[in-house]
Parts: sequence; structure tokens; C-alpha cells
Amino acid sequence: MNFADTNWLVSIYVRRARADLEVHARWGIVDRFMRRSGDRLAISQVVLLESRNVFSRATGEAEPEEWRRLQADFGGRIYVDSMNWDLLRRECNSLFAKYAWKIGLGTFDSAIVASAKLAGATQFLSFDQTARILAFAEGITVFPVLDGVAKREVARLKR
Repeated sequence: MNFADTNWLVSIYVRRARADLEVHARWGIVDRFMRRSGDRLAISQVVLLESRNVFSRATGEAEPEEWRRLQADFGGRIYVDSMNWDLLRRECNSLFAKYAWKIGLGTFDSAIVASAKLAGATQFLSFDQTARILAFAEGITVFPVLDGVAKREVARLKR
């Protein structure tokens, strides 16, 4: 199952004219991936919560049309996993114990990776380097694939 991080959803839904080169590159990566692999994505309540904030910040609007389009895709293109918050907290604590003393983990990034694990994700779609490293260290395939520097960081985490 393809599990999308917040930044992946932003790259699908928020297409504003004043984007920089990195954003345009992300759009191309997302578009190619989605055409090849199909349209269905899983997300968690944590991704949904963060997305609500980021969509408004990215668009400069209180109630962006992009947010309504994402919501319209629930149950079709987007599967929102129901979460058990106690299990999420336990999984986050496990990640913190394994890695927080080795790498600067953000709590929300850790919660997103933990929620991907709990949802049964087989592939984690994200542009966040730390979240991707964490997901890969936990045995989840990541896309875009990790470069050599990131793979060395994973190896360091696993020692």
C-alpha cells in the first residue's frame, strides 16, 4: 500500500503559479509516479491533521479549494486509515527509543512514520529526508528512493 506524507499530498493538490523550481520538480515526480502506480493512496489522521494546516499556509487561504478537493477524494482516491491513538503513541515511543538519540527526529514526522507502519504501508511517499530515512530504517520502501548519503545515515541508525 502506498502511504502519502503531507508534502506528497501538497504536491498533488496545491498547484499554484508562483512555485519555485523544487516545487515544479516535485510535481513532475508525483505525476509520473501516480500515472505508473495508480491513483489510490493511504493517509493517516496525523497526515490529515498536518495537511489541513499546510494547505492553508501554502495557499494563503482560510478554506482553500485544494482542501475541499482532497476531502472529496476520501473513500476513492484517498483512504484515511482509522487510527488507534494509544498504539500510535506506543509506536512513536518505540521509534524515539531506537533513533531519537542518534538523529534529530521531529515528533510529527515520527508520528507520520509510525502511523504509516500501523496502517500497513509498504511504500512511503515523501520528500522529507528525515522521515524517509526513518521509514526506510523501519523496513518500509520509500519513494523517491534514497541516495547514497541517506542510505549511509540509515546504516548508522541501525548500528
